[in-house]
Amino acid sequence: MSKGARFSWKIEDKAFRYFRLRAGIVAAEQALRLYRDRHRSSMMLRASATFQVISRGAYRGLATQPDKDTEVLIGIGADGSSSLAQEMSKGTRFQLYLALRAAGYHEFAQSRTPVPFITDDIMETFDDFRAVEAFRLFADMAKVGQVIYLTHHQHPCDIARRVCPNAHTRVGGATRPGTPSCVSRRSPRAALSRPAGPETSTRQPGSAPKGPRPSYELHPS
Repeated sequence: MSKGARFSWKIEDKAFRYFRLRAGIVAAEQALRLYRDRHRSSMMLRASATFQVISRGAYRGLATQPDKDTEVLIGIGADGSSSLAQEMSKGTRFQLYLALRAAGYHEFAQSRTPVPFITDDIMETFDDFRAVEAFRLFADMAKVGQVIYLTHHQHPCDIARRVCPNAHTRVGGATRPGTPSCVSRRSPRAALSRPAGPETSTRQPGSAPKGPRPSYELHPS
């Protein structure tokens, strides 16, 4: 075998070994990714599905990726692109935050007596379509616990009543129609909940209304 032929054979052999090793690495990474996806917690799966709905399909879900000794959460766009939370817009970060909180609440409610879920004007950056999806989410959460949405604006309450026919709104001391007692503050308030009895009342001992604050509650049918 000539010197040139031996040199060519060595190149081909090394190239073959490189591609074989590279294929093994890719296969291992793919297997690890599939394992993580299949063994994600139910909370992660719920948060991923909720984020897709609230974002109106702009994101198709959530995933994690390794980062040194930990994993970071990323949003998977409808086009397959990925974004870290800090790379998302403020409105999208609020949607992500809500999806994670809602998923965590469902997990908590499955094994413990649920405490009220309270959020304050988280829909400031939502358009009406995303607000509709958020209130539908709240209505579903109200089947297992009490959900209170605080807002300085009337418009979210109007959307809530349209999306959830059983919604009850409250501004200051005025209630429409017959909502259970709840803490009143100096800005609008909304609430979605099961009927609040002694064990679910949102009024703290010794508390008293301080001024006008809308609220609404949803009682599941």
